[in-house]
Amino acid sequence: MPTVFNRRLALLKDEMRKRRLDSFLVTKGVNVSYVSGFSGHDAIILVTPGKSFFAADSRYIEEAGDSVKGFEIRQVKRSLYEIIKDIAAKNKLKRLGFESMDLPYEVACRLKGFVAKGVLVPVKGLVEDLRTVKDAGEIALIKRSIRLTKDVFDRTAPFVRPGVSEESVARKIEIDFLASGARPGFDPIVAADANSSKPHAVPTARKISKNSFVMIDIGCMLKKYNSDMTRMITTGKVNGRMKKIYEIVRAAQSMAIAAIRPGEQAARIDAAARGYIQKKGFGRYFGHALGHGVGMEVHEKPTISGVSDCLLRPGMVFTVEPAVYIPKFGGIRIEDMVLVTDTGCEILSR
Repeated sequence: MPTVFNRRLALLKDEMRKRRLDSFLVTKGVNVSYVSGFSGHDAIILVTPGKSFFAADSRYIEEAGDSVKGFEIRQVKRSLYEIIKDIAAKNKLKRLGFESMDLPYEVACRLKGFVAKGVLVPVKGLVEDLRTVKDAGEIALIKRSIRLTKDVFDRTAPFVRPGVSEESVARKIEIDFLASGARPGFDPIVAADANSSKPHAVPTARKISKNSFVMIDIGCMLKKYNSDMTRMITTGKVNGRMKKIYEIVRAAQSMAIAAIRPGEQAARIDAAARGYIQKKGFGRYFGHALGHGVGMEVHEKPTISGVSDCLLRPGMVFTVEPAVYIPKFGGIRIEDMVLVTDTGCEILSR
């Protein structure tokens, strides 16, 4: 029975044929893992119409032998280039595609010398495009990841009180993820009051006060899959202006989520939220995209923005995170993860 990695390899070969490539070199670590299931580092995959090759050095060769199936495994003894040169020569490769956003220029130049009889073809986002639509197994893992993130947030919320520093809250979140068998997907964002006007604020030693509003953006990586969620917490009286902005952001998010369905343009989802925030007079305070894909990376395809040409498909997972950031005053962001379904979407983070 074909494994999920057999299917992914077959999809990769289909894309290669469409691009008239007789081979493709995968060097980005997360893409190597996606195609092969390998969990180590410093490995590459070279796919040809016939065999597919996996290469790693002595540090990871045993792990590769145990976990990688459907590939001819080669151990790097002297140089990875020599392995590629040997495979290219024996298979008479003419058009070798490579991940142009991952391979450094100097490496590409050297590689070109080792496949002198062929043409190196820079390719952007081939495997990333395959990763955009999640299969059932991936969706199950993402749901586990976001479930843990919600649990950690619920355990953290009572700790957010006057006298506690932003840094202390952030460290508590990190420790909780580690104790739960995961690791933080990114450095937690804990930003109180004026510090919350910075979308990616760094937690500071400043203490949360009696009437603070606090932005908490957290996520974890569990079994290779990530989650991402932002919530606001108040510690006393809610500033009237901040309450108004919160309601605007919440309504904007609801409008965007209601518009999500297969075949819809990502740009129109962004416009649903952005247009409402603009209508309410805060458009200039919402500068980033409405959302981003989440999977093996915290930020991946699809991008939900006003310039995106993506059409939504069932199986896509991404964030919906409208926001308003007012310098020297503070910011509000509400972020949830959604899964595009056959008829609309499922909110994963509620």
